[in-house]
Amino acid sequence: MPSIQGEAGCVGCSLSIDVRKRAVLHYTEEWRTEEDLTRNLRSDKFSALAELMERASEYPSIEFVLPGSTRGADYAVEVRDSRAR
Repeated sequence: MPSIQGEAGCVGCSLSIDVRKRAVLHYTEEWRTEEDLTRNLRSDKFSALAELMERASEYPSIEFVLPGSTRGADYAVEVRDSRAR
């Protein structure tokens, strides 16, 4: 978290833990623009976070709140795949 807060375009991030529900983690990042978000999704830092999510005992719920829509993990895959082309 501390390293992401220093990234250009990062408005803030937070982490909370709900121990009543088997230690559920809620991690939130807020980005100034969608371009800032897509740059982050293509970064090595996001790759490390994605790897942690893939290793979770249960697949995490992922939401990207964008202007006019809310997307799931498919959005991150789409953004990362578009860089490879």
